[in-house]
Amino acid sequence: MNAPHEWLQFRLNQSNNAVLAGTLAVTWSLKTGGGFSSSPAIVDNAMYIGNNAGVLYAIDYHTGKVLWTYAAKAPLMSNPIVTGDVVIVGEGDQNTSSHGDDGTMLVGAGENALIAVGRADGKERWRVTLDGSAMPTPALIDGTLVQHIGSGLLAAIDPRAGTVIYSKDIRSIASMSAALPIDNTHFVSAGASRNIVWNFNAKDGSAAWLKHFSRTASGLGDCPPAGDGTRVYCDYLMPPDGYNETGVGQLATEHIYALDAASGKLDWDVPAESGTVPAWNEAAIPLIDNGRVFAGSSIAPWMHAYDAATGALVWRTPVHGAVKGGIAAKDGRLYFGDTNGDLWALDERTGSTLGVRHYDTSFNVGSPLIAGNTLIIGSNTGLIIATPLSAIALPRR
Repeated sequence: MNAPHEWLQFRLNQSNNAVLAGTLAVTWSLKTGGGFSSSPAIVDNAMYIGNNAGVLYAIDYHTGKVLWTYAAKAPLMSNPIVTGDVVIVGEGDQNTSSHGDDGTMLVGAGENALIAVGRADGKERWRVTLDGSAMPTPALIDGTLVQHIGSGLLAAIDPRAGTVIYSKDIRSIASMSAALPIDNTHFVSAGASRNIVWNFNAKDGSAAWLKHFSRTASGLGDCPPAGDGTRVYCDYLMPPDGYNETGVGQLATEHIYALDAASGKLDWDVPAESGTVPAWNEAAIPLIDNGRVFAGSSIAPWMHAYDAATGALVWRTPVHGAVKGGIAAKDGRLYFGDTNGDLWALDERTGSTLGVRHYDTSFNVGSPLIAGNTLIIGSNTGLIIATPLSAIALPRR
């Protein structure tokens, strides 16, 4: 299989399409002791994934055999970054509290850190303690590891030594979002509390542009953005009346948006379905492929396709549960999981259902990876599943 030699950002690339070429078609499963909010990373001959019990796994993705484990003190929810001879993961939970004299939100109530371990043995190489959760996935840009964390800090770290290059308080809280490189020097990140999407220079943390969203919006800091070189795409929740703030258990409407990557100007913002705000993970993870934006919903059981240039709805398909995790596209088919425990295959052009396979476990924000002709995904109950794509894209009986 054609595995990469590094994994430098959330879901491998700007489009959020974690698909590796090859012919691998295997079936295996691995039961672990914690649910998965982390997406897997494959580099050379191993797959790396952390769970919510704080255990990082190195796995032979051909067989499901565990090569080694590393145990942290708090959940490992970020997509592992793999560079050189280390694997870098973010430690921290999703619990929130007030922070500072002005009551600013803080995400991360326990141990919070960026941690590097050796690829060969899982031994800790360095650890950078943070004052907020490191759930958001960092990115490696021109040799600098950048991360927007749960206390509203923007940090840059030397990935070889674990030394902090700079740390800036931008007072915009990242939760399950991710740093999205948009060129060789800049990256985009989204934050709640102040509800801002930023374009930062990785070298010094200066902002090239920023875009404010409504103060009543929710979930901006949960959405890992996707890009296509022209625009940046993500989603958030709004109260139906547009004025009262959203809250857990209350009604909200999902919005999908596009920003001009060069200027931050809003190109389009379209509403989707309404539903009840969940306790955690308020955003879906978008995918860009063939000039379309594909996105599920955290509050309603639908998958959508939008025209990337205009935001026009191309199709919408009902599924059996919320789709908070990422989507993988291969050969004109979309593959994803929902919170009902179903893995889906849809026709990318029309949205028609090509197959659905049920498991006795739900799929949350832990997103699928396609390795050759095999889909690999972690679930809420701690089960990692590897299944051939042909076992999903079958006619329903």
